[in-house]
Amino acid sequence: MKKEEKYLTSLSGERMVSKTHGRIVFRGLIDTLEAEVIEVQVLAAAQGADALCANLGEVLNYLRSLMAAEVREAPLPPPALFGLNAEELHRQSHAGSIPLPSYTQGPLAARINTLRAKVREAELLAVKVFGGTGADGTEAGKTEEREDIILALNRLSSALWWLYGRVGE
Repeated sequence: MKKEEKYLTSLSGERMVSKTHGRIVFRGLIDTLEAEVIEVQVLAAAQGADALCANLGEVLNYLRSLMAAEVREAPLPPPALFGLNAEELHRQSHAGSIPLPSYTQGPLAARINTLRAKVREAELLAVKVFGGTGADGTEAGKTEEREDIILALNRLSSALWWLYGRVGE
């Protein structure tokens, strides 16, 4: 193996790119989110929060769908989580009835809020990688447009905010 080859990975098919390529970095962040959702599920299960654990399972499955769509370069269906479509998720998360995060709400609420914040980070990275502008605000970082992925992450953040508001119900 040549030295430069050890810093390459497969983007799709036989197309090799640097491990710092935007799409590869994005995939790593989605991997991390999936792992963190599982950690929160473990915490929810330990507290007997079965409904919350199931809702987090929906989040995990959607993240997996998002990853598959990105890797396959296939369209991603709009999110539909907890019986709510993308618009309903957005509307519910802006209803104003969700309390501001506080340590007094406990570790489960804190972890869901952390997940929500990390999904926002993934959304910002997706805008840089797929939204038409690079990290420096120019078109240079653009690899391809994926408005479906950007919207999905925005609505996933809304879904987690909505879910955060239901911890302890």
